[in-house]
Amino acid sequence: MKELIELGERVRQQRIAAGIKQRELAERAAISPDTLSALENGRSVSTETLVRVLRELGWASALEELLPAPAPSPIELQKLSGKQRQRVR
Repeated sequence: MKELIELGERVRQQRIAAGIKQRELAERAAISPDTLSALENGRSVSTETLVRVLRELGWASALEELLPAPAPSPIELQKLSGKQRQRVR
């Protein structure tokens, strides 16, 4: 899958730009060097692995930008405002 290959290349570029060796990043992310290699080579890894690696590279906030928290529903907003619903007569 093209996207996984691109993602892996970006992770590798960020690691190298930060001056971190593959083994060191794997240790800091609590994953095996083989798993990090798989990620960098575009193979499928778990979401947990990806999050661990991004966190160690200082990119955890990128996930928040990618998937922002959903806006509260109108019912939740009403509950937060403390107003009681009134029935229309």
